[in-house]
Amino acid sequence: ASHFGRLFKASVGLAPHEYVMHRRVAKAEELLQQSDKKEVEIALLCGFSDDTLMARWFRRVLGCRPSEVRTQRLRRFWPEI
Repeated sequence: ASHFGRLFKASVGLAPHEYVMHRRVAKAEELLQQSDKKEVEIALLCGFSDDTLMARWFRRVLGCRPSEVRTQRLRRFWPEI
């Protein structure tokens, strides 16, 4: 397992767990921008155990909260938000 982890990190630049979490954040970001589903639903669809964990990883990866991603989407249609 450690051999795989070292090789994976050398080729991708992230540890396997980090890579999976980055992919989940990317999918959640896409769903937040394209759908009106609740954050809890999106978190579960993307493989997070709950929306709190998703928010923690959003902060770590993107530097913002999931609600901020959704607000950015809404601002395109309603600038006064």
